[in-house]
Amino acid sequence: MRLLRAELRKLNRPLLYGVAFAATLFCVLLAVGAASNTASDVAGAGRVPSSCAELRMPEGSACEATKVSGRARAALDRERELRTAKRTAAHLGPAAGGAEAAGLMASLPGVLAIALLAGGHVGGEWSGRTLKTVLTHCGRRERVLAAKLVSLWLAGAGLIAACWAALAVAGPILVRAYDLPSPHVSVAGELRHSAGQFGRALAVIAVFAVIGLLAAVVTRGSIGTMAATAGIFITVLALAGLPGTGRWTPATWVQEWMGFAAGLGSITRLPDNFWSRFIPATGSPPGPSAGLIGLAATFVAGALLAVALFRRSDVSQ
Repeated sequence: MRLLRAELRKLNRPLLYGVAFAATLFCVLLAVGAASNTASDVAGAGRVPSSCAELRMPEGSACEATKVSGRARAALDRERELRTAKRTAAHLGPAAGGAEAAGLMASLPGVLAIALLAGGHVGGEWSGRTLKTVLTHCGRRERVLAAKLVSLWLAGAGLIAACWAALAVAGPILVRAYDLPSPHVSVAGELRHSAGQFGRALAVIAVFAVIGLLAAVVTRGSIGTMAATAGIFITVLALAGLPGTGRWTPATWVQEWMGFAAGLGSITRLPDNFWSRFIPATGSPPGPSAGLIGLAATFVAGALLAVALFRRSDVSQ
């Protein structure tokens, strides 16, 4: 515990605050964009040409029939946009913000945040030539790696909490500012969903952290750790699109475990993640249990490999 407290004190520096600020700002800007786009779509829905000149049709029964059908379509469009606006307003609620924050941090924004933190917190020990001093005070390398891993994981959990707090404050303000319709949802239900997604995201963040730890042990530098961590996950995302390997990559396991919908979806609304998974249409999804097992196997394999490489690494320089 003393070693873990020391690692947490090391994290208490501008790098962590800068990453946390960037993450929360990103979450809030997504919410602003979603509220603005939704309000614009609702305002624009339901408008029909009021004259035959606008329809570029001559006066007569054909023009009047077109106006009637146009009004019917416009009414349906407006009703659809209002339903979408209610869903957006529900996602901007304080209780629902946790699911939004968890989904974002369990996808590419979380990968980039953990890569930055791993580069400074773990890879920086090599770049700053301070690892030898750390091992002098604690000679057991496994304990050092474990403290690094847990502190990095706790930092990732803190990022989710920070984004949730920011959305809980900004969401209701945006709903009122853009005059979005009241969603009339169960706060208790939204809170349970957010708590569940938060817990699921913690498992994903642990995998991100162990990959960052492994990248630091291999590259032995800040820049190399950041680049390798981000590169690994971009690679597995690319592999997820291949018909033969899509079901057996960490990208798919994250997708299944978190319950992310397949495909990229629309970015004009409030996305619950920035993760993509393309399972072939002929195959069936692995399911959440298989996703958890795959993530657990990835975590164990990454941790064992990091320990094995760290035991053989030369830290005398």
